[in-house]
Amino acid sequence: MTYECIKPSCKTRYASEELEAYYCPSCQETNKILAKEMDNKFVPRPKSKTMLELYDEAPKFHGFPSAKEFMV
Repeated sequence: MTYECIKPSCKTRYASEELEAYYCPSCQETNKILAKEMDNKFVPRPKSKTMLELYDEAPKFHGFPSAKEFMV
C-alpha cells in the first residue's frame, strides 16, 4: 500500500505493508540519528547515589552514622 509520511513537514509518499501510515524511511533514519545524539548527551552522566547507599557508606559511630554526613 502507498502512504503519506505522518511528519507534517515531510508528506513524502512511500510504499509499505503496514496497516497504518508512519514516518517514511528517510524520516525514520533522521529520528534514529537524533536519538543517538540525545543518548550521547545524557548517558555519560554518573548516577547519583540513593539515600540507602549514602547511609551504608557513611562512617558509623556506635553503629549509627553521624547526622552531619546527611546534611545537604
